[in-house]
Amino acid sequence: MIALKENLIMKKLLLSTMLLALSFAYGQEKKENEKLTIEKGTWYTSANFSIGHNSNEFEGSPETSKYFNFNFSPKVGYTINDNLIIGLGLGYGYSKSESGNEIGKGNSYQIFPYIKKHFPLGKKLTISLQGEFSYSYSDYSNNINSTPYERSTNQYFVGIRPGITYFLNKNIALEANIGSLGYSKIDREDSDFSNSEFDSFSFSINSTDLFFGLSYYW
Repeated sequence: MIALKENLIMKKLLLSTMLLALSFAYGQEKKENEKLTIEKGTWYTSANFSIGHNSNEFEGSPETSKYFNFNFSPKVGYTINDNLIIGLGLGYGYSKSESGNEIGKGNSYQIFPYIKKHFPLGKKLTISLQGEFSYSYSDYSNNINSTPYERSTNQYFVGIRPGITYFLNKNIALEANIGSLGYSKIDREDSDFSNSEFDSFSFSINSTDLFFGLSYYW
């Protein structure tokens, strides 16, 4: 829980810093008439990467708790019309937690085709809407009191992710996707037979919906 809170705080700080920088950039650029155009025929690639580690000691106890996770999500796209990109993304995540004799491990895999529309605000700054369909599979295993426990999850998502992009130069840009609006369905199977299925339609901004990355256009 502590590691998750730290990840959320760090992402909020990054988001606030980027929004502040972009608002300043927009204030400078709105004085100019020329606006950015991502021309038809332009290729695009981007990658989001995050890593986290946390270790805690309990007062009066020799036991410690440790948590480690990383996520990597590359994607590629092609501009089919000015400022309109279609593409495909992949994702992988790994996590490991240790507390006393209890060890938990998890893996996640994702694939998501998408279409992304940029709305230029100046020569370097755009806001965007990314429509996507994604499928992800995750597995988790744990050994609680010498009793093995396993869980697998299938998740589907259809919706829109708003974002902002700031071009450092002609080819390199900083990106942030901020939240999501859409429909998701989750099917979960547990080794203790407490299987579940649920779906939802919602708008959310939380630690799993904030993505920062570096992109390259050519």
